[in-house]
Amino acid sequence: MTIAKLLACAALLLATMAAAPDRLRSIAQTDRLAWSGVARSDDGRTFVVFSRLAGNPGPSLAVIGNDGKPQPFPGGGWNDWSAAADKADPAKVFVGLSAIRLGPDHSLWVLDSGVADRGRALAGAAKLVRIDLVHDSVARTIVLPADVLRPKSRVADFCLHGTTAYIADAGAPGLIVLDLTTGAARRVLDGTPSMTARRPVTVDGETLRGADGKPVMIDVDNLDLSPDGKFLYYQPLSGPMSRIATSLLDDPKATPQALTAGVEFWYDTPALGGSAIAPDGTLYLDDVENDSVLSLSPDRALRTVISDPRLHWPAAPFLRDGVLTIPVSQFDRAGLFHHGHSRIAHPVELFELRVASAPAAASPPKARR
Repeated sequence: MTIAKLLACAALLLATMAAAPDRLRSIAQTDRLAWSGVARSDDGRTFVVFSRLAGNPGPSLAVIGNDGKPQPFPGGGWNDWSAAADKADPAKVFVGLSAIRLGPDHSLWVLDSGVADRGRALAGAAKLVRIDLVHDSVARTIVLPADVLRPKSRVADFCLHGTTAYIADAGAPGLIVLDLTTGAARRVLDGTPSMTARRPVTVDGETLRGADGKPVMIDVDNLDLSPDGKFLYYQPLSGPMSRIATSLLDDPKATPQALTAGVEFWYDTPALGGSAIAPDGTLYLDDVENDSVLSLSPDRALRTVISDPRLHWPAAPFLRDGVLTIPVSQFDRAGLFHHGHSRIAHPVELFELRVASAPAAASPPKARR
């Protein structure tokens, strides 16, 4: 092929790319922070979480203002905690938020790990907080009982199921089952293989390493509840995904042996920054290994919905009416993994992606283990 023809082909390709509609729509951005989770309320407001593990200097929880910028939420000093001047009651401030969920009755729930940096959780700081979105104020705080936490506990995600919350402990692999009515809690599946990281995290072909130079291994930190409430899907950050019947989790008489036997291998997923589940049971997975969003159907067919370099470590998304809201966190670029020097490229964006139809052919289900 002549140079002229090569140039003509290149020009045609560029023109085609320019004409193609951009499937990602940026709806907000920050110039100095990096969000790690998002939820959108019934009244149209967008709430975001900022992780202190990523070195964020601002609020832990914010609402996106009319100018597209995050504003601290709620009031009352909840975002005023500081490691340099910690005089506040750890049960009444956000220390290290890790997850956010929209709940029933106009409520927003947030999970506080109680871990401000790479250290251990502060006593009395690990909690689940319910915010009343009618009055924009904290309605209830449930401090996790000390007897269900371990020295290395770092609660990372949660799901609400009626009067029960399931909470993933990524620091001491296991699941906490919390009664939202009484505040009583118990641990299940402690240290079991499905809860424990089996492989390091890989991003764009490179293994993520900690300050000690060792590969990063992150235990169970991603949960999703099936639309009918019958199954809890979960995985260590780097996969694979398993599921278990909630009837087993809800039974305080279920033995450790019965719980372990009830775990079902679901799919050999890649490392995920987060996931969301559709009313039909389709899971949308934020693939941090390949800057992608995947879909996993109830019959376990995996599809690539989109791959885009702007989706660098997409974090916990939110799904409503076929639209996925995706916070891009660039978490692997945080100073935590680079000797205190952040490599996050600002601005960091919040995207919308319509996922009502999957554009790519399905991959065959992987065999069960």
